[in-house]
Amino acid sequence: MTRTLQIAVLAAVCVFSLWGVAGGWFAPLDGALRDMRFNLTSRPASGEIVFIDVGAGGMQARSARDASQGQLARAIDIMVAQGATTIILDIPALDIETGQGGQRLLASLAAAEGRVHTVAVQREAADGTQRLVLPDDRAAALATPVAVDATTAAGPGLERYSTRMLSDGWVISSMATALNPQYQILGPQTFLVDFSIDLSSVPRIALADVTSGRLAPEAFLGRQVVVGHPSYDQQSSHAAPRYGVLSTPAMQLLAAETIRQERMLRDMSAAATGAIIILGALVFILLRPRMALQSAILGSAAYAGVIEFTALVLQVHSALLLDTAGVHIAQLGFIVAAFWHELEDRGRSLDHAAQERDSIRGLLERVVADNFDGVVVIDRSGTIRAASKLAETLIGPNLIGSRYEAVLPEAFRRALEGAIGSGLAMDEVAEMIIPCNGVDRVIEFVVTLSEVDGADQSAIGRVACLTFRDVSERKSAADRLAYLAEHDPLTGAASRVKLVKDLSALLSLPTERAKGASVFLIGLSRLKTVNDTLGHAYGDALLKQVVARLGLMGPLCVARLEGNAFAVLRPGLVGSAEGAKFADRLIEEIARPYHLDGHHAIVGARVGMSDSDLSGFNPEAIITHANLALSIASDQPGNTATAFAANMDTRIKIKQDMEVALRAALSNGEFRVHYQPQVDLETRRIVGVEALARWVHPQLGNVPPAEFIPVAEHTGLIIDLGRWILRTATREVAGWATPLRVSVNISPMQFDFGDIVGDLRAALEQSGLPPGRLCVEITESLLVAETSNATEKLAQMRAMGVSVALDDFGTGYSSLSYLGRLPVDTIKIDQSFVRGLPEDLEASAIVRTVLMLSESLGKHVIAEGIETQDQAWLLRLAGCRTGQGFLFARPGPAEEIVAILDDEEADRLARDLRS
Repeated sequence: MTRTLQIAVLAAVCVFSLWGVAGGWFAPLDGALRDMRFNLTSRPASGEIVFIDVGAGGMQARSARDASQGQLARAIDIMVAQGATTIILDIPALDIETGQGGQRLLASLAAAEGRVHTVAVQREAADGTQRLVLPDDRAAALATPVAVDATTAAGPGLERYSTRMLSDGWVISSMATALNPQYQILGPQTFLVDFSIDLSSVPRIALADVTSGRLAPEAFLGRQVVVGHPSYDQQSSHAAPRYGVLSTPAMQLLAAETIRQERMLRDMSAAATGAIIILGALVFILLRPRMALQSAILGSAAYAGVIEFTALVLQVHSALLLDTAGVHIAQLGFIVAAFWHELEDRGRSLDHAAQERDSIRGLLERVVADNFDGVVVIDRSGTIRAASKLAETLIGPNLIGSRYEAVLPEAFRRALEGAIGSGLAMDEVAEMIIPCNGVDRVIEFVVTLSEVDGADQSAIGRVACLTFRDVSERKSAADRLAYLAEHDPLTGAASRVKLVKDLSALLSLPTERAKGASVFLIGLSRLKTVNDTLGHAYGDALLKQVVARLGLMGPLCVARLEGNAFAVLRPGLVGSAEGAKFADRLIEEIARPYHLDGHHAIVGARVGMSDSDLSGFNPEAIITHANLALSIASDQPGNTATAFAANMDTRIKIKQDMEVALRAALSNGEFRVHYQPQVDLETRRIVGVEALARWVHPQLGNVPPAEFIPVAEHTGLIIDLGRWILRTATREVAGWATPLRVSVNISPMQFDFGDIVGDLRAALEQSGLPPGRLCVEITESLLVAETSNATEKLAQMRAMGVSVALDDFGTGYSSLSYLGRLPVDTIKIDQSFVRGLPEDLEASAIVRTVLMLSESLGKHVIAEGIETQDQAWLLRLAGCRTGQGFLFARPGPAEEIVAILDDEEADRLARDLRS
């Protein structure tokens, strides 16, 4: 059943239930439910209304009626005397006899002074009309009549009691309202009688007991009395809930008690029942998809119980009658719809299971045929029953139906025969090689056994399944990974793992162990320059040529340890003559020029070496010690080879201690700024200073910049140190009386990893130094690499008014080619060229060339390292206007420079006075 159909069925149930409620189809069921509720809520009578039973058949003969009326008169007198408030003579068609008894009755009625009422009984005539039978006129004149409806009810429905009737234009109150006079004005014309009142609890006294005087004097005090027969006749009976059939007097008593206990029932409309039915349908529609059938049944039952309990509460506490039969019929319809839906679902499930069962064999056959692995199934007779496409590709076509001995390779046949013969499957995967399309393929396979049943008798019993796969690519990939684990993918050189492995193998042989083994670690220098200028592709090509050259030198192993570090393994000791010559040959081979697709490149090499005699026979120790030696060699200028020595650990430890001390030096205030004057070579006046960092350690003393600057750059502390020097120099120079220009060296790391432009701006703002008096000195490598947008940052500096100087000019990679387009204002000639003046003709030629080019390009030139008068004279003669060096002054603290400036100013004033 679809969701739409299910909703349609539930809607039909709702329509049927609503129609039945509106048409009264469920009245019998509602009556039964009301009987149940009246029984469950039974309540006693008030006891304030007493019924006097005059007996049946006592007034049939005339003489007997006269005597009975006399007895009735005596009872009236007694009840009035004992304080009865109202007495109703419920005797239909009361006719006063002319005898003594009748006269006494008239006298008693007159003496009661209106507290006694007679009854006017409404009956159904033979023609079907309703007529009111009045009592005797004499009796009616003395005892006001009250109306009693004695017509037979049409069915078993609730009795609707009329509170008043009309007779010849007169309104006559009913017996129940006469017993409750306060209700005559306030009450509606009709109401529903509450049949939960227990009629047997109404006090009932025989007339003879009243007249005999045996009753207690207070028996009628403040009470109301109904005097009459228990039943008029069979035609005056009333069908009623709970009681089935009630006489007219009994119905009058129940109506009177209903008013007395304020239990006048009201019937709720069919709209309320309809709303409850619709609400139940909506709840069922929303919750049914999420509930099992059992839960739906329990939920419906619970809903019906809640509604029935609500009806009971309304009847007890609010005197409201709610018809619930339609609700229960609707809930039953909902449950039937749920059963129908469940049966359809189960039917569909069974059909689906049957379809799955019918198609499972074909599905399994297709799975086997399309399996990614090779699959061959052999029955107990040795016939191939199923085979995958991969199996037919690797072994051959048309395998199904063939004998496995005739078509399978020998290794497969042996495995199948062993498994079938022993009844045991293979414990582990085996491997074999078979030819396929002229190419050998590596195959993994396994044989499993299974017990199966089938309609085909040949398929019953044990079958063997041969499963295999082509692992050629996986084996090739594994071999490739194994190769890469021991080799460098770029150069093909061995890895560190392979180097350790080969060294261990060499030292494991007694003869080779006696000869010894040496490890040479080679560190390339200037490789970064090749990558930056030519590109990484040329750098990679150079590394391949390095490996090729090392391999031609006949070592046991050539390994690449990292980007620009290589290792060579050879037998013998480092301290031997051959070992020393081999190290020199290594440097010579690596330092030879490289031809890279039309370009030429030269790199340097530093070699660190150790052997089994120096480091022992532990391969890792030999390599580690060789690396220590390389670290020492890297700190030395030029291409050098260094053998491991025992004291190298101490030197490395000192270097590490320096790194630790350097980290604390800045925060401890151990750094100072010294200044070296820059002098006008013509006038010998100081025109500027260069700020230089100095470190005074409490234990180490004065640490040279050549030692701590590389360490600071290596650890990254150069960024914080450079920022501190910049702020200190600008602050101190800004306070001098003489407005000099100050030059500050900037490390490439400050461009790469710091905010150099922001640092400059902050230093100028904090110190107040004009930007035109600040010059930053950079090295050519910063501009060659261009890894941090250095040109753009230099342009921003120059836009601020800060000038830029190129330091150590002439020592870089290709200074002259960059000279024309460098974003610099000043060029500083390196002291290595100045030192050879005036004897070194080549240095003199270089200096003159630089000065000529700088003049033509509008660059200012400063010569560094001037130590003699001849050097100063030659530079001035060549056109250099500014110089610095020990000839003029050594670097010193700010106080010394200020003192020199004061002396210079004093000399100038003296000369002015003399002139």
